[in-house]
This record gives sequence, C-alpha cells and structure tokens, in this order.
Amino acid sequence: MPATTPITAATPPPGDPIRIAELTEILATHHSSGEFVGARIAVLGRDGSIAEASAGTTSVDPGSPPIDPDVAWNIGSVTKTFVAVVVLQLAEEGRIDLDANISRFMPALPGADRITPRELLQHTSGLAEYINDPAVVSDARRAWTPDQLIAVAVAAGNASEPGGGHHYSNTNYIVLGEIIHAVTGHSWADEVRTRIVEPLGMTNTREMTTDRPVGYQVDNGAFVDTSDSQDPSIGGAAGGLESTDHDLLKFAAALADGELLSSSSTSQMLTFVRGDDYSQFGIDHGYGLGVEAYANDTLTVIGHMGTGNAQSAFIGFDAEHGTAVVVMTNTATAGPQAIIAFEALTAVEQAG
Repeated sequence: MPATTPITAATPPPGDPIRIAELTEILATHHSSGEFVGARIAVLGRDGSIAEASAGTTSVDPGSPPIDPDVAWNIGSVTKTFVAVVVLQLAEEGRIDLDANISRFMPALPGADRITPRELLQHTSGLAEYINDPAVVSDARRAWTPDQLIAVAVAAGNASEPGGGHHYSNTNYIVLGEIIHAVTGHSWADEVRTRIVEPLGMTNTREMTTDRPVGYQVDNGAFVDTSDSQDPSIGGAAGGLESTDHDLLKFAAALADGELLSSSSTSQMLTFVRGDDYSQFGIDHGYGLGVEAYANDTLTVIGHMGTGNAQSAFIGFDAEHGTAVVVMTNTATAGPQAIIAFEALTAVEQAG
C-alpha cells in the first residue's frame, strides 16, 4: 500500500470538517441503540490527516462527564497483534523458528513437540480455551499465573489436532507470552514496551493493573459495571494491554507501513487461514499471524477485534485506500466496534 504520513496531528486540517461530523454521527447512531456507554474513534486518512470523535459518557452515573480520550481502556485481544509483532521480530533475529516445535521452550506442555509458533499465532495449534472454563470464571478476581491458565486449558483437552483448522483460543497467546519470556528473559509486556510502544511514542499504552477505569457489559438491555469482575492476569499476553485510540492509530499505521516488520515477516503475518463464519453479516473472515482480515463487497480491513471484561477495541487498516481506523468503547460487547470501523472507513473513502 502507499506509505502513510506519520501521525503528528490530533485533528484534521481546516478543509476537512465533514469527516468529523460523519464520525460523530456514526457514533451517535450506535450510542442511541444502546450499544455502549461511551466510545471514541480515530481515523487516518490517505492524506495523512487524522479525525477523532467521541460519544457518550465516562459512566452511567447522572452527570457523568464525557469520556476522556487520554484515559487508557483495555484493548482485549488487540493485545495479540502486539505479541505477534514481538514474536515475528524474534523470528527475524533468528531466535524463534516459526515452524519448529516449541518443546524446548515449553517442555511441560503436552504435545509441545507437535505445536509450532506459527500454529499458535494463527490459532491452529488445537489448544483448548481457558477463559470461559468454570475454574477460571468462578475465581476470576484472583491473580492467575500463565502456567495456571495453561493448565486449565490442558485439563479441558485439545480442541483439535495441531495444524488443523482455525480454532480461536486465548491459550495460544498465553503460551506465546511464555515463549517470549523464555527467549528474551523479559516478560512479553516488557518486550512490547521496548520494541513497539516506546519507538512509536505510544505514551498511554501499557500492561493493565488493578487500577482500572470503569467499564460495562450489557445484561438484559442494562449496563452492568464489570470493571472489577476479572483480574488483569486472566488477559495476560492474550488481552492484557490498555491503550487509547490515538496510540492505537499509531500502531495501526506502523503495521500498514511495514515500519515494525520486514517485508517477509509482513507477508507471513498477512497470510490468512479461513477464520470464523461471519457470512450472516456479509463478512469473509480470515486469520493471519496475530491479525484478522474482514472483507465485504467493498472493503478489506486488516487488524484485530478485542473484547475485554469491561471495554473493547478494534484496529484496522485498508491497504487498498491507505486508511486506518481505531474504535474503542467502555462497554465489552463484541461486534459493534468492527461495524463502526467499517462504516467510518466507508464514509471516509466515499468522501475521497
């Protein structure tokens, strides 16, 4: 795709007011449908300009202020894309072989001699999910170690044989986080910070702590505060980062530009297996190495959706048109953020 201009501005130039109005209207429509308490969006145009808009409030409390764009929210599984970049960089350095088994890094993991980093990255390892297991759900407020989460998944039994079809499982990225630690001697979060966050100047991106902003889930049409329903350790390398829309737009632009990876690594990252069935939404879904592809009749957006326990996010870029988008909500509902992103990119591209 054509190289995009580095992000330096917080708002588009004076000649581009329509884009902000359109983004605001899109958010307002979804807000009025009761999809979130508060949301924000940032779009990078093909000319390098940035438009940002927001809707809703910080909380459901009467008199709650508008959302603060500088307050970091959990980005859920968008964390996976950061972890994937670190793994691919380590592969470029010759420290990880994407197609060798992981037994030397994870000797205690059953079947490690038949699982590769590539399979972990694209969710074809066959490892089961831990996050919805009763053992985790019933004790979600305590701190969990990666080994404990992996043990829960192992006890559940594999979902399929390694190298089979795509089966999305957070366990894959918990394992990748442990591999990063085994290779570098540093935590996955430290490697994300030194390799991605600091070089890109992402000043509001970090690993989550127990000091978290308010967030919600929708239960029977009502917003329920779930800010403290889950310890951050349960997300870990699969979903434990927090960030802002402006920071994430820097990351999306860097991915689109090939700023973080070599052309060979980028090509591998963007080689997709068939993903989940979203045909009822008119979407063809694929999963690469830590990124998703969402395609309809007019757009192909590459990025990742993330849903934590109390907030959600979506990052994506359209390689054909040289645009990028980030949508974040303080409500953990999968789906609206991707729909909003598609609507925003469509509006921007129609505006030319």
